[in-house]
Amino acid sequence: MWRSDLKELAAAIRGHPQFPAAAHRSVSELVAWRSQLGVTNRVISNLGRESIIEFLLILSFIQRVDDQLEGANFERLAALSETREHFGARAVRTALRLLQIGGFVVATRSRQDGRLRIYQPTPALLAQARDYYAIVLGVFDTLAPDANIRLRMKDDPEYVMEILARVGDAFLAEDFAPRPELDAFAQLLRLDGANAILAFVVDCHWRRRRLPTPGQLAPLFQVSGSQTRVILKAAADKALIVLGPRGTLVDASALANEYLRHYSQYLAFFARYGLGLEECLTDPSP
Repeated sequence: MWRSDLKELAAAIRGHPQFPAAAHRSVSELVAWRSQLGVTNRVISNLGRESIIEFLLILSFIQRVDDQLEGANFERLAALSETREHFGARAVRTALRLLQIGGFVVATRSRQDGRLRIYQPTPALLAQARDYYAIVLGVFDTLAPDANIRLRMKDDPEYVMEILARVGDAFLAEDFAPRPELDAFAQLLRLDGANAILAFVVDCHWRRRRLPTPGQLAPLFQVSGSQTRVILKAAADKALIVLGPRGTLVDASALANEYLRHYSQYLAFFARYGLGLEECLTDPSP
């Protein structure tokens, strides 16, 4: 299944006349939000950790619906990370350790098997999840009449749990195929700090703003200056950006296009399985 059967829906989202402007606003908000997180950026510094957190939330919320499930234990997290996203058990251990240190998860024992350790999200993680999904999924407030994602996220703390429980039913299905071979953009997102740095670059490109130097940019997202240079060089090597003298940004149109493509794929998954918006997004009538 994965994303292949969502290509048409993702294309419909990208083709919506209001999608570019809505996506630009979302990325600007996401960059601003990430710049306020401080050291928390280290917990969500790459695609792997973001995915592991999403898996943890999905497993935790599905447990509310089916008490037979064991929630987010290490074995289930590791299996999902390996089969769905090709992240190993070591990445899961590191993510869980950082989440515990940061106060975002607590470890408890399974009620059905005391040998199993269950990782449960704390109120701090739930609040952060609401902020994140309100920004990322808030695009639908523009694309779909009466979606009201942001308002419902604000008024109903349980709403994000309901969405992730629904997408989790699809994501945990046996026929859900692993992510295919990573493209250049997805490979970049596996670098520490890349998800925030690249979003910042795209935002600067759209706003026609000068990109700060790596030394100026790095502290915003708790990334070292040297790692920031590694990220930018890797993006240039993959022909996603063009760098000029002394690392100045000349062009990032290819990166911006890839960002929108991946973003639309992510939105398509939630539109179909979490929010029930597919019909109104593909309906050609006004």
